[in-house]
Formats: sequence, C-alpha cells, structure tokens
Amino acid sequence: MLNQENIALYAFRKFGDTALQAAYCATGSREDAEDIAQEVFFALHRKPVQFESDAHLKAYILRAVMNRAKNLRKSLWSRMRTDVEDIADLPAEPDNSAEILALIAALPQPYSAAVYLHDCAGYKIREIAEMLDARPNTVSAWLRRGHQRLRMELEPE
Repeated sequence: MLNQENIALYAFRKFGDTALQAAYCATGSREDAEDIAQEVFFALHRKPVQFESDAHLKAYILRAVMNRAKNLRKSLWSRMRTDVEDIADLPAEPDNSAEILALIAALPQPYSAAVYLHDCAGYKIREIAEMLDARPNTVSAWLRRGHQRLRMELEPE
C-alpha cells in the first residue's frame, strides 16, 4: 500500500474530517474533538502500523477515536466541565448537513457514537460493537433509541 513513513499523513488527508466528526459526536466539544483527532494521528505517526486496505485504516482510526473519547469521558476533568459548541465550523462530508451532525452530537452517549458510526460512517452493527466494546444487541438498542430521539427532534409538534 504505502511506505510506513507516510501512513499518518496519508491517513490524516484521507480520514481527518471523518475522525474529527466522530470525535465531536462522541464528546460534544470541538476542542476535545480536535485534541482526540490530533492524538490519534500523532500516535500513528510515532508508531506506524501496516494496514491491509483503506477500510482497515479507517476502522483503526475510528476505533482509536472512540477509545480516546471513552477515556476522556471517564476522566474527572471532563465530568466537571460543561461546554457545547456549534458544529457549523466543522468540515462535513458531502452527504451530511451540519444541523443533522449537531443533533447527533447532542444525543446522550453512547447513542451519538452508535448513530454516527452507523448512519454517517456506514459501519455495520457488528463492527460498531467491536469498536465500542459492546454486544451487537446493545448497539442495536442504542441505535433504536438514538433514532427515536432524533425523530422526536425532527418531527414538528
């Protein structure tokens, strides 16, 4: 595929926006999302890994993002902090509007991560379960509940 020196740069150019969006959906904070995405690509630069394909690389990056977001949520500092910023400045994939991403990010965890990974990133429930260290049935329940909450927000009263 590529030589090992350029894997982090290639990954950043190809999946940087996706990693940032996933981190934002998992944390609800632009600053935390930027920090997490930066940490993931820097770790890949420090310790390059060989990947079978772009899909494998993307899955690796998204799993690393979700793991770092989970660690951040566990920390005392993040539990005591409350700031939610506007997602409009984040780069969006062509099919996604900033408004929908903001609604997904506003969902409680772990619904937002499951909905983003399934609906925006296109992963299957089994793959999401592996990324989030959960059972597939649990991920299905998170998706169903997340979609219900999104429908309540989107439907006029």
